[in-house]
Amino acid sequence: MSTTTKPVEAKKFLPKRSSIHRPSSDASRFHMSKDAVDRSVEDVARMTDLQCVKHLANVRWGSFKVVGCPHCNAFDEHYWSAKELRWKCRGCGKRFSVTSNTVFAYRRLPLQKLLAALHLWASGAAGQPALELRRMLNLGGYNTAFTLVSKLREGLLRGFHTGLVSGVVEMDGAHASGRRASEKRGRPQVFRVNDPDEAQKDALLTSSARSKKRREEKAAAIAAGGVVHEHGVVHPAARRIAFTLRRRSGAKGKGALVTRVGVGLAETPDVAQALVDAYVAKPESILSTDAGTAFTKVGKEFQLHMTVNHSETLVGPNGAHVNNSEGFSARQDRSEKGIYLNIEPKYLMDYVVETAFREDHRRLPPGRQADRALHFALNIGRSHYWTNFTHGKHRDYEILRPANKPAAPSGPKKGKSPVAAENGRPPR
Repeated sequence: MSTTTKPVEAKKFLPKRSSIHRPSSDASRFHMSKDAVDRSVEDVARMTDLQCVKHLANVRWGSFKVVGCPHCNAFDEHYWSAKELRWKCRGCGKRFSVTSNTVFAYRRLPLQKLLAALHLWASGAAGQPALELRRMLNLGGYNTAFTLVSKLREGLLRGFHTGLVSGVVEMDGAHASGRRASEKRGRPQVFRVNDPDEAQKDALLTSSARSKKRREEKAAAIAAGGVVHEHGVVHPAARRIAFTLRRRSGAKGKGALVTRVGVGLAETPDVAQALVDAYVAKPESILSTDAGTAFTKVGKEFQLHMTVNHSETLVGPNGAHVNNSEGFSARQDRSEKGIYLNIEPKYLMDYVVETAFREDHRRLPPGRQADRALHFALNIGRSHYWTNFTHGKHRDYEILRPANKPAAPSGPKKGKSPVAAENGRPPR
């Protein structure tokens, strides 16, 4: 009698598969909910001219009937002309439109395209390139799209980015302004390479020979376009440090509530002091930073200065961390490397403020975000930086802490071709 053995099923010996579910964050739950969408570009495209004017009037003044005259500042039920889509002031008798005396004054763009562009701008998580806006909305020239979003950033810079913060405030700095672009052009970001073989060779040198080698390296770095900062650190000329001040919400999972930012040439005590003096109510606040020496002096002016040593841990035993500030730096890094690409240092502050606005309004649908950004753009007066930009009128300074720095005009001179192959890159 022959005996047959049944084949052993392999699956009996395999370990049971366990499914690991990552818990959803508060932010992800919002973005997947119906509250994350309020209107679409299609809704904006269907708006009539009158509906666009009413929407802009409500965003600017909070009403379509009682509006403010931009000439004499009189709020009243001014005379409305349905044919001209303008008002006539009851006081001074001058006529004005919904965009008079704003950054969008003397516009030629239809209001539907203006609102659609702002909606698309607000829909981006880390930013929205002007080149894409031009393609999606057929805005004509690139400069039309670029100056449009630049004026919106100016509204955030002069209107949104104001006021003091208090409470538990995190502060941190991160390298910014064309990091990868400089490497691609053959200009390394750090001029000294920590190579093990080089370290062994240095160890065999005498102190005088080692000092001589450092001086030669520093001189070569400066000759290559580097700039010497405090403590002898040499950075490329385009390198900047984006500083962040973020007030914690105090509620679990809510992150930070208010963000203030600044740009400095290096992470030094004078830059940290200037930012804290400008944006923080120090007697009522607690400062949380890393163990960098730039924050030691200014930390003594607060009720408490908590520090965390990142070489040992991410969160200190007493809750000291800068996770919210580093979250901002990550978004700014994505914006610079993946969206705007090689931001010109002169305008870095504008882009950093845009990231601050996106961070503070990250849990609002794009329609409400666009309206809030538009509110600032409509209530700061005319543009200081972008009026007649395409005619050669450019900002001649860079916004820095502790003091602004003179800067050359951007792009080609008036009358020159804007094509990069012929005359360098176009204005940024």
